[in-house]
Amino acid sequence: MTKKAQGRFKIPFFLLTLFILVLLGTAAAFLVGCINTMPQFDPNVLEQQNATSTVYDTHGEIFARLHAEENRLPVDLSKVPVELKQAFIATEDIRFYQHFGIDPKAIARAAWRIISGRSFEGGSTITQQLVKNAFLTQEQTLKRKVQEAILALQVERRFTKDQILEMYFNEIYFGHGAYGVQAASRTYFGKDVSELNLAEAAFLAGLTKNPSRYSPFDAFENCQARQRIVLDNMVRAGYITEAEAEKAKNQPIQIRSVQGTTNRPAPYFVDYVISRLVENLLPHYGSEKAVYDAIYRGGLNIYTTLDPAIQQAAEKVLLDSLPPGEKDKNQILQPQGALVAIDPATGDIKALVGGRNYNETKFNRAVQALRQPGSAFKPFVYTTALTQGWSPGSVIDDAPTVYNGKEWPNNYNHVFRGLTTLRTGIEGSINVMAVKLMEKVGVDNVISTTEKMGISTLVKSGAYNDRQLALALGGMTSGVSPLEMASAYGVLANGGVRMEPSPVKVVKDSMGNIIWERKVTPQTVLSPQVSYLMTDMLKGVITRGTGGSASIVGRPAAGKTGTTTGNNDVWFVGYTPDLAAAVWIGSDAKEEGSSTYLSRHGIGSGLPAKIWGRFMQLALANTPVRDFTQPSGLVKVTVCNKSGLLPGNFCPTENLVTEFFVRGTEPTTPCDVHVTATVCSETDELATEYCPHPTTKVFIQRKEPYAIRSDGKKPLDAVLEVPTKTCSQHTTPPVASIEMYICPDSGELATQYCPNAELKLFVPGQEPKDICHLHGPDSYPAVPNNSNNTNNDNGNGNGNGQRGNRFP
Repeated sequence: MTKKAQGRFKIPFFLLTLFILVLLGTAAAFLVGCINTMPQFDPNVLEQQNATSTVYDTHGEIFARLHAEENRLPVDLSKVPVELKQAFIATEDIRFYQHFGIDPKAIARAAWRIISGRSFEGGSTITQQLVKNAFLTQEQTLKRKVQEAILALQVERRFTKDQILEMYFNEIYFGHGAYGVQAASRTYFGKDVSELNLAEAAFLAGLTKNPSRYSPFDAFENCQARQRIVLDNMVRAGYITEAEAEKAKNQPIQIRSVQGTTNRPAPYFVDYVISRLVENLLPHYGSEKAVYDAIYRGGLNIYTTLDPAIQQAAEKVLLDSLPPGEKDKNQILQPQGALVAIDPATGDIKALVGGRNYNETKFNRAVQALRQPGSAFKPFVYTTALTQGWSPGSVIDDAPTVYNGKEWPNNYNHVFRGLTTLRTGIEGSINVMAVKLMEKVGVDNVISTTEKMGISTLVKSGAYNDRQLALALGGMTSGVSPLEMASAYGVLANGGVRMEPSPVKVVKDSMGNIIWERKVTPQTVLSPQVSYLMTDMLKGVITRGTGGSASIVGRPAAGKTGTTTGNNDVWFVGYTPDLAAAVWIGSDAKEEGSSTYLSRHGIGSGLPAKIWGRFMQLALANTPVRDFTQPSGLVKVTVCNKSGLLPGNFCPTENLVTEFFVRGTEPTTPCDVHVTATVCSETDELATEYCPHPTTKVFIQRKEPYAIRSDGKKPLDAVLEVPTKTCSQHTTPPVASIEMYICPDSGELATQYCPNAELKLFVPGQEPKDICHLHGPDSYPAVPNNSNNTNNDNGNGNGNGQRGNRFP
């Protein structure tokens, strides 16, 4: 039994030994492989110069260079406040001064995360982060982790802890082109890093985890949440007390920039290029940090869509035309403005201006500002109707309405036009018609059309959402950017085909290899017929409607004005066959209890319309004039503009209009709005059988009644409606009468001696009985007696009167 037991014991021991040897051999082979493929450690790499990236315009000409040194301000460690050092150490590497380049505890924790398949991140010391940026790629693999650890050990042997920390502080990226703590402090707080307090130090330390997500300019709330985490880490590390942490959490953070001015051309456009590159190059480089490193250090060649002539026109016209304005509480001049121009056929962004002064404010209003579009949203409602078979000649009643007990909406001019065609409705920007039309075609259908055309910011669920009739007037929950408005209108200019807007065509690395190229994928979202009809209607906005200021001499154009309540936002969005552009003007924020500059000075959508027209005139100066191409499948039909139907027998000539229809949607029945009715010529009420002069006239007859307003306002065509009251003056048969000569002096029956006798009518029984006592034979010569003349016409046209004797 003992021998058998011993035999059973030896076999597992042998297998275990063999397993351990194989495991060690595999690990050794893996380690050798990591070392053999690892970049050679060179201390000079940590201080080497960065390669400049070059930005080209649409013609392939250089117009900008990007280099990290543009916003890198090296600083000695002695000038970095202790609070900032502690914030980074507590958050990034709590045992920085104890370990030798790697932290075994952190590595064990990271290894478990890797084995469990949760993440390859974590476990990196400050030293490891430094060597990763200097020597390695951002690849998230176990091999890269091992190489990172080996290089970190070598760095620790070569440099002191303070030297490593100083290099780290001058190397790390904080977003918005700021490399190093000094540049970040200047960028976000407008002060030297040595002046940072605890709250600001913790705020800055929180940004490096994800510079885009925690951008103070774009996501301040995220930054504050991250700051709290850093402060809590400092408490756990024993650097500060809980009371100090709470005080710092409640301390206001003022974000502002006092960086030196930049003469970089089209700075807002370049910023947008960089933001899109971060998104597009992320799969190639593996992390945002790696993408930023490539942009500012990697010598990339970035080929953009910018047209320098169009960009120059955009900047000149916008900045020259904005009102003088006034400084807000942040010392930023208001109102601000934005202009975006896109080639509708390609989606190329030809020009982009995001504000008055890039050195004063880097907030890119052309892309980042979500503003209420006002009536500039209405084309989406009308386009939806056209897709459902409506036409420019279809009719909506612009008349008073009540929704949920409220007299709403009102038109901007406080006038209701009555039965009106869609063409006139969009030209005059009639609010009532837009709301009624949305109600008829369906809110969700309008939202669907709008999203297909390129608007991505509609809110469709939650307590506050856009599935409401107010959307017809541009009342959006979140708002919309000028870029998306220009792109969406560009769908109409491009015959219903949507092209995703892009500022970049292709990106090459420093060796000339293409690492990213835009893939153009046209999407047909509207029929060419619907696009042409909507365009034809929007052309009328400029030639006859609210957008007259946008007129471009000698060039067909289409567009729409937009104004929000109190003139807080004013827009013009429009297009020609070659260029679509959006112009927005407004204040960044409206202070509670006060009105904006635009509101106080009565500046409306006429200003952006004028800017749009001037810009397009310059931008297209060298582009041949052409009109929008009319597709097949359209027919012209004359209709009545009160019914939208074929002319009937009673339709007045002035109510006939000729409109485009998609073939198959044209009307086939005659007008049923114009009708005739017989009225009294004296009262204009419906005639009775007793009215002396009845006449037949043409009227309109509404299908639905309009609401009765408290102020008594009615549609202008209410006077043309069929009367509802019957003549109140002629309700009984006429009464017989007697004509008699009366002496005007006595009021009695005239004699042959009365000199001025008058013939008067009397109801029988009410005539005078006495003979004039004033005039007798002694007064005047006798007047010939014609008392026997009689006539059945009483002079009133009723033919049933009686004439009495002239003299008794």
